[in-house]
Amino acid sequence: MFSISMISLAIVNTIFPPGNTEYHEFVEAEKPGISLVWYWEDNFDREEKMKVESWLKSVTSAVESTLGTYPFDLHFHIYDRGDSREPVPWANTIRHAGQGVNFHIDPTHSLESFLEDWTAPHEISHLSLPFLGTENAWFAEGYASFLQYQVMQNMGIYSAEEVKTRYRDKLAMARPYFDGDQDMVSIARSLRKGHRYSQMYWGSASFFIQLDQKLQDGYGIRLTELISDYQDCCRLKDQSIEDVIASWDNLLGGDACNELMEIFQTAPASTIWFQ
Repeated sequence: MFSISMISLAIVNTIFPPGNTEYHEFVEAEKPGISLVWYWEDNFDREEKMKVESWLKSVTSAVESTLGTYPFDLHFHIYDRGDSREPVPWANTIRHAGQGVNFHIDPTHSLESFLEDWTAPHEISHLSLPFLGTENAWFAEGYASFLQYQVMQNMGIYSAEEVKTRYRDKLAMARPYFDGDQDMVSIARSLRKGHRYSQMYWGSASFFIQLDQKLQDGYGIRLTELISDYQDCCRLKDQSIEDVIASWDNLLGGDACNELMEIFQTAPASTIWFQ
């Protein structure tokens, strides 16, 4: 349904801003694809930069082959977080002055450790949708949580069976928090306010796990294929969660996405949990 285009490794331009040791490296695709813009916000040596670039180029290529070619450049801002037990202790998306991600990293970790970390697949997946507002964080975080493992499967980090096991384990962790009469969306929003982020992320991810199965059963496609088509038609025009759902259903020629959204917004959570 979609063609795979990979990220070029060629750096075509380097800019040294006046009075600043920071520099930006622009990576341009040799054929249509996602172009990367690098911002080294702290001091990194050549070996550390090569490791970070190898990591993020691998992830971005997997994102592109999973979710399609984004209709904009990706801007990666890299910060040295210092000594950490994790390669990427913190990251967040950028939704202004260029779509991208702030990565706060410990560059002493191995390339293998970076590739096995879920943060970059999660954050870069976010950017396949527009910013939907904090009230819809449940949707955005459930979406990226579901997709992170789809991307990591494409990278060869996990097999299809290992991904299914991870979904099952994550849903089992979250399910007790959604075993009530309130609807799924209301519970997810309450969990976020209570700083129960992991439970909110994975309870919300059940929407996308269910939708993926619904699309396979009813339309013979995967959710990732729908998202890939969405990049071409609608990513830059949509501005709200209603826009996204309408665009997805328009691409399908049906109403599967809106139907499931209505269920998650109205039905008791305990009655709709994905088995």
